[in-house]
Amino acid sequence: MKQFYILALAGLMSFSTAAQKVCAPAEAVRTELRDVKAVAPVLDGDRETIWATTFANCDEWAFDEQNEPGIELDWQCGPGLAPSGPAAIAAINSATADDGFLMIDSDLAGGESGLGVLENAWADLVTPFSTVGHPGVAITFANQYRMWDNGNSDGNEYCLVEVSRDGTTWPDLNTFEVSEGFVTYDEMEGPVQARWELWPDMQTQDPVANPTQKTFNITGIAGDQPTVYIRFRWKGIWGYAWMIDDLEVFDAPDNDLTVGNYSSYTATATSNLYEYGAWAQSQLPDTLTYAAEASNFGNNATSGVFGSLDVNGEVSVGAPLAADLATGETDTVYVNYATGSDLGMVNLNLTLEMDSIDADMSNNSVSAEFEITDLQWGRDNGEVSGLAPGDGTVDFIQMPLYQVLADVTVYGVDVAIMEGSEDFTPVRGFLVDINATEALNEQYGGELTSSPEIALVPGNTNDGAGEITWYTFVFDEPYEAVEGDFLGAAFEHYGGANVQIGEAQDTEAQTAFVYGPFGSGQAYDWYYTTEVPMVRLNLNPDAVTNTNEVMASEGFEMFPAFPNPTTDNTRFQFRLDQAAAVTFELRDITGKLVEVRELGTQPAGMNNFMVETSAFGAGSYTATLVVNGARITQKLMVK
Repeated sequence: MKQFYILALAGLMSFSTAAQKVCAPAEAVRTELRDVKAVAPVLDGDRETIWATTFANCDEWAFDEQNEPGIELDWQCGPGLAPSGPAAIAAINSATADDGFLMIDSDLAGGESGLGVLENAWADLVTPFSTVGHPGVAITFANQYRMWDNGNSDGNEYCLVEVSRDGTTWPDLNTFEVSEGFVTYDEMEGPVQARWELWPDMQTQDPVANPTQKTFNITGIAGDQPTVYIRFRWKGIWGYAWMIDDLEVFDAPDNDLTVGNYSSYTATATSNLYEYGAWAQSQLPDTLTYAAEASNFGNNATSGVFGSLDVNGEVSVGAPLAADLATGETDTVYVNYATGSDLGMVNLNLTLEMDSIDADMSNNSVSAEFEITDLQWGRDNGEVSGLAPGDGTVDFIQMPLYQVLADVTVYGVDVAIMEGSEDFTPVRGFLVDINATEALNEQYGGELTSSPEIALVPGNTNDGAGEITWYTFVFDEPYEAVEGDFLGAAFEHYGGANVQIGEAQDTEAQTAFVYGPFGSGQAYDWYYTTEVPMVRLNLNPDAVTNTNEVMASEGFEMFPAFPNPTTDNTRFQFRLDQAAAVTFELRDITGKLVEVRELGTQPAGMNNFMVETSAFGAGSYTATLVVNGARITQKLMVK
C-alpha cells in the first residue's frame, strides 16, 4: 500500500488566513509507507563511550506491561525480528540489526479489535552501568517508527526513554508527559528530569528516516553516578511499531549546538509560505527568511546563538536569540536573505553559531536549494522519490497547491509521467480554485479551467533518473491568476490502464492532495499526502500540448518532439514498419535549412534522436522527417 492516507481537514496551510478551510472528514487509511532516505545527525567521532549495547545479549533487558485487558503486547528482543501486523512497516535498517534489536509491534497486537484499548509496555535495562568520573552524560540510539495516532494526530502515542539512578525510582507509569517525568532522589538537589519523548511534535504518518538517530543529554540525572538504568516505554492505541538498536552512552560536551527537527528556507511555520523546488521568477519575493531550530546539547547554557546563512557565496547573519539556551532547550533562529533574480539554482547553507567554542561543528549546519525559473512553477524539487499512486490502475487526481504572490497567467500544467504508464491512456490536467467552498469537498469542486482529454503519447515518460521529461497539458483557456489566489495544479487519470506520476520530496501536511479510493474500504475522497506530486504550473504562452496526434505516412510515424518549446535540446521519436534510410531536416521561419542530418538506415520499430537547439535563435522552426522520399513535418518552438 502507498502513502495516500489522510483526510483533508482543518488547518489547510495557505499564505492568508482567509484561505484556510475545513474539508469534509473521511476515515484515514493505515498504509505501509516508504522509508525516507535521510542522514541521521552526526556525532563527534572522538567522543568517549561510557557504555554501549547492540542488543545482541537480550538477557540485559526485562519486559513488563500495564496494558488494558484484551491486549497481548510486550517488547521483543533478538535477531530476525520484523513487524508483521496488517499494515507492517519495514524492519529497522540499523548498523547492527543482524545481531538483534528491541521491537514492540503494536499493529500486530492491536489490529481492528485494538481500537480504543490502551497499550502501555516497557523494556528495562537489568544491569546498570556506572558514569563515575563522567559529569556530562548523553545517550544516542537508532530507531525505526511510524506514527498512526488514531489516524488524526490525536496525541495518544508516546515513545519515551526514562532513566533511573537506582532501578526503582522511575517516573509514574500512569503518566506520559515529559513535564510529569521528574523524580526526586535528594531534597537538596530537588526534582531531576527522568523522562524524554522522542517525537513530541510528530503528526500521523509523518515520514521518518530508517533509521532515525535520537540523542539526549541526560546529565542532570545520570552525570557522575555509580548506577544508571534505562527504560524504553511505549504508550498508544493500536499503532504501527517501534524498533531500537545500537544504544550508546557517552560523554556529553560542555558546549554543543545542534540543528533541531525544524528548518525551512521560507520560515514556513511562521510565514505560512510554501517552499518551491522550481520558483517562478514572477512569484519569488525579493527577500525570504531561513528558519532553523537550534538545540543546546551541551552541559552549559549557551549565549549569543545566531544563524549564519550562505546564499550562493553571499553570507547573511541573523539576530542572536534574546535569551540563553539551557541544556536541552530549543529555540528558532531566523536569517533574512535576498533571493536575487537570476535564473538558476539558489544554494543555501545555514550554520548555527554561539559565543562559546562549539565542541562539534558537524551537527551545526542545514542546507536547502531551489531553482529560479521563468516559464515553469513547481512545488517539487525535480527529483523522483517514488511513484504515485502505488496502484496506477485506479482513478485518481494528484494536486499540489500553489500560493499566488503576484498576478500571473497560467497556461497549463506540466506532469512527470513515469515509466510503465500505458501509452494512449486518456488523462487531463486542470486548475482548481482552493478558495472556493466546493474545493476539496467535491471531486471537481472549484475547477477553473482544463486541458482537453489527451491520450498519452509514447516516449515521454521518466525512469526516475536524470533530468525530468515534463508532459505538458495546455488549458483550453489560460487562467489569469491574481495576487491572493490559492490554486491547485491537478492531474487526473480515469482508471483502468496503468498511469503513475512522480512524487518528490516531503512536504508539510495539508499542502498537497490526492483524490481517489484511498480511504478505509477504498472510500473515495480528498486526502492529503506528505510527498509532493510532480505537477507544475506552466507559465509559457507558447506552450504546446503533447497530444496523440501522431503524424503518419505510409510505412512510418513521427511523434511530437519533446520538450516543445525547447531551449537546449529536444528529442524526436519515430516508428518504422521496416528498415529504411532516414533523413532529418530543420528549417527556420524563412524556410532556410539550418540543419540536415543523414541518420542512415534505421531498423524497424521505435527509434529516436536528439537535436541540440542551444545555438539556434528563438523562434518557430519546422522539423521534417524523410523516409524513402515520403515526408512528415511538424512545428518546433525554440525559446
